Amino acid sequence: MGLDPEKILKTTPPELDLKGAFANIRRNGTPKRVFLFEHGMEDGIKERLCRRFEICRGLDRGVPEFPLARDIRLHQFLGQEFIRAFAGNIVWKGLPQSTTQVPPSEGPISSWRDLETYPWPHLKDVDFSNIEWFENNLPENMAMWSMTYLFQQVSNLLGFERFCLLLHEDIELVKAVTARVGQFFLDYAEHFCEFTRSGAINIGDDMGHKSGTFVSPRHIREIFMPWHKRIISAARSRGKLGFFHVCGYTDTIMDDLIDYVCIDAKHSTQDAVEPVQQTKKRWGKRIALLGGVDIDFITRAQPRQVETYTQSILETCVEGGGFALGLGNWVPDSAPLGNYISVLATARRFA
Repeated sequence: MGLDPEKILKTTPPELDLKGAFANIRRNGTPKRVFLFEHGMEDGIKERLCRRFEICRGLDRGVPEFPLARDIRLHQFLGQEFIRAFAGNIVWKGLPQSTTQVPPSEGPISSWRDLETYPWPHLKDVDFSNIEWFENNLPENMAMWSMTYLFQQVSNLLGFERFCLLLHEDIELVKAVTARVGQFFLDYAEHFCEFTRSGAINIGDDMGHKSGTFVSPRHIREIFMPWHKRIISAARSRGKLGFFHVCGYTDTIMDDLIDYVCIDAKHSTQDAVEPVQQTKKRWGKRIALLGGVDIDFITRAQPRQVETYTQSILETCVEGGGFALGLGNWVPDSAPLGNYISVLATARRFA
């Protein structure tokens, strides 16, 4: 295509448009530009972008708020209206504090007694200081979104093998653990959505693999989706959007996510499951899609291949609205910086 990706990013600054971003998610026609959304970005690639484009010039790295100010600068430079906000002090005893770490095979809850004695987190203990900082410092045309979890938190607390056994041996215990987790995240969602600068709640529940869901769709519908619905309703009833992050093959529950849970947008795509162009053709009139760029591809490809690949996604997915470009999961440090820049530049010049 003959483009200079870095020059495009330096010379064609995006104009943030939060109203347009909401309209795009709600599929209100073809947007004037390509909207972007990232589920997350690791610190290494954030710093490489900052250095390459001098994004953090003038920011004080010595203050506690530096990571938040850096994220705002990055989102402004990249052209992303929705910024992820993390609350602190949500402690799940016996589990890693980071959702990217592998949970133990044996969870901390194995019985009804454990359920009653477990030190469940409470909303009153959550540290909302980062969210409060964004509330007071976000520039115009940006909005916060935040994560909640259910399926994966329950399966982690029980341990995945025990979780699967309990679905058949003591499903009431699974339901009881789900109710504790669901109520906490419902309380969290309701509180978060009271912030005026909040824009969306995202449920992160990786329930699928390459060819199906980890457990029966019947169990997902019976145990988890009523809580999914309550969390999404908490957002939508307050004028916010409801996103759902789920990896893997989810065709068997898509109708439920759209018609019962009533999500506005689904995130996470993998070419090994289905290219986003095909997903857009099948579901794009009923749901917005976020992501699209396969992480395995972007990690292995050359920049010119990335340009062609991204262009093909945009040509299929932008029309009619309901699509925001980003990586299929999140932006890892392993992604070559030049390839990620090529994705952004291709979106910036798309018309």
